[in-house]
Amino acid sequence: MPDKILLKVAYILGIIFGILECCTIFGAVHGIGSLICSFYLKKVYEMKDKEIEENKGKLLCAAIVLCFTSTLSGILALVYYIQLEMYNEKILKK
Repeated sequence: MPDKILLKVAYILGIIFGILECCTIFGAVHGIGSLICSFYLKKVYEMKDKEIEENKGKLLCAAIVLCFTSTLSGILALVYYIQLEMYNEKILKK
């Protein structure tokens, strides 16, 4: 499985940016979305590999939402998702 450090960095940055965005009225919508998706990434980070494989569709949705709310966190989550897909393709080819 790919290294989960990308997920850890993504959820920490997402939480930080989400809290900062919630300080303003206009940023509250983005901030709340960022916080929800970041806490989901934290949940994924704590999952076992088999559980991550079962929930990778939700991981992709959270990564896409984070691309709009907290761009850096979203990109890191997407990179992790792509690595996960590449790992699965390697396993299937063997």
